[in-house]
Amino acid sequence: MDVSTASVGANGILKKLSAKMQMSLAPHLRRIRLAQGTVLHEAGETIATDSLQLLLEVNRARLDVARRDSALAVSRLRLGWMVGEGAAGDAAPLDSAPPPELPLSLEAATTELRERGPELVAVRAVERQADAALGVERSKYLPSVALTAGWQAYDATFFPSFLQRSAVGFTVTLPIWDAGRRELDYARARGASDVARAQREERERASSEAMAQAWNGYRTARVALELAQVGVQASAETYRVQGARYREGATTILDLLEAQVALGEAEATLVQARFAARSSLAQIEALLGRRLFGDNHQARAER
Repeated sequence: MDVSTASVGANGILKKLSAKMQMSLAPHLRRIRLAQGTVLHEAGETIATDSLQLLLEVNRARLDVARRDSALAVSRLRLGWMVGEGAAGDAAPLDSAPPPELPLSLEAATTELRERGPELVAVRAVERQADAALGVERSKYLPSVALTAGWQAYDATFFPSFLQRSAVGFTVTLPIWDAGRRELDYARARGASDVARAQREERERASSEAMAQAWNGYRTARVALELAQVGVQASAETYRVQGARYREGATTILDLLEAQVALGEAEATLVQARFAARSSLAQIEALLGRRLFGDNHQARAER
């Protein structure tokens, strides 16, 4: 995954988390007013500690919102800088649809990466360049042959024709010693060639691991996204039940706050699971150097 993709995903996550924190403030404020005037215990007495506990939670939530907004502002500026804009950038909304199945297997993806992966193509080109430079330096040990030809004419006029002479020369030069400069250049070229070959071999050995990590990461993210959606539904239902029980005086404020915290964590986990799926897909596409899905999928993801 490149840095711009991570920045776009981080921007989207911070927007989601900031919105969730803003939404969580409203129920706290309503319950403060409820606890101050109408919340009754089973014995019928007003619980003053509920109001204080809710006020403490609101203050914590406001602090978290301020931190998220600050991080979001910095992330937007970073995104704008990375895409070449002078102002802050804004990421497209994260795709709410489930990520599709990959159109190729791990073996096919690994084979394509080894054959046409951009990084491997680049390191192979660097190796060929280093080998060519080494061949040039090696050729300095061979004799050089020069073929020359000349034609001369003499006369008292501007276009001479009185006397004409022509000559052909053939010269063979054998290099013997040039103060070690030839050997030094050859050693440098040989070292550069060895380094380029080692880098190419290292990238080829690491290609299987890189593709397996990205491919399995995408599959894991799809499963995590499904589980996160179930977790949000379960946490939302638990929060609804705890809210109803609290209004009836059948539970404490701590149970209600615990349910709300669990709901917020489940929603944050869902956002992060969506980002992980998009990030893994972007990493696979970066390794292969092409899009795995068409424009229709991309347009649907941006809506």
